[in-house]
Amino acid sequence: MIIAPMLRTPPESGPNRWLTRLLTLFLSALATASAVFWVLHWPAQPQPARNPVSATPVASIDSTKIAQLLGASQSTEPNATPSLQSHYKLLGVIAQGGQGTQGRALLAAQGAAAKPYRVGDPVGDGLVLQAVKARSVVLGPPGQTQGTVTLTLPILPGMPETP
Repeated sequence: MIIAPMLRTPPESGPNRWLTRLLTLFLSALATASAVFWVLHWPAQPQPARNPVSATPVASIDSTKIAQLLGASQSTEPNATPSLQSHYKLLGVIAQGGQGTQGRALLAAQGAAAKPYRVGDPVGDGLVLQAVKARSVVLGPPGQTQGTVTLTLPILPGMPETP
């Protein structure tokens, strides 16, 4: 029987056995300490990167140049009131008839939603919609024939210029 002598383990020497146990204890303690370290630091949020504050001055913005760049036109009417022109914005027109006595316009007052108006409807600030043309509208006081404010749609790229 050859198997019986193989089952016996040779006797271990004393110092070698304690050195193996001590090394195993040290490695298991090191693995436990590493696991505890990473578990404790895992939920912590990373520190945000600090950007240095620049001392460059802020450039001033000229809103009239930006408005011209975006297609706003200046009125050529001598009696136009600039404050009323900047208060209303023309968003669209439906021109009917050649004299501008019929039609509708989509106007937005400053800080309000756009509303549709017919010729003769009061717009606000004591003004009524007097005329609707192909690309513009005329606002003025009720009962007068000469308008106070003329609003024009800007010409968008690709649109033909019509008077």
